[in-house]
Amino acid sequence: MTLRTVDFRVKGKVQGVFFRVFARDTAQQLGVVGWVKNDPGGDVIGTAQGEEDALAKFKEALWKGPPHANVTHVEFTNEAPLERVQFQGFEKVRNHA
Repeated sequence: MTLRTVDFRVKGKVQGVFFRVFARDTAQQLGVVGWVKNDPGGDVIGTAQGEEDALAKFKEALWKGPPHANVTHVEFTNEAPLERVQFQGFEKVRNHA
């Protein structure tokens, strides 16, 4: 089993459309761990870690998003192999104002 980690930034109409819930639920279904939150600039950002095939499916899902989202671009950065995951679940992080 090959584990990987990746940071992501989702652009478009992705806030106020349950995108974080969608990302969390999709990650949990696939066995992916990490976190997701709204970025003050209007994007959704996060880190995902898991088995290579599951992570690939998660990345594909980010391009689709929930029904009311309009994803225009997804950036993946800092992708790398991982010896062990660094999170226990997938957390939907609240923004602190």
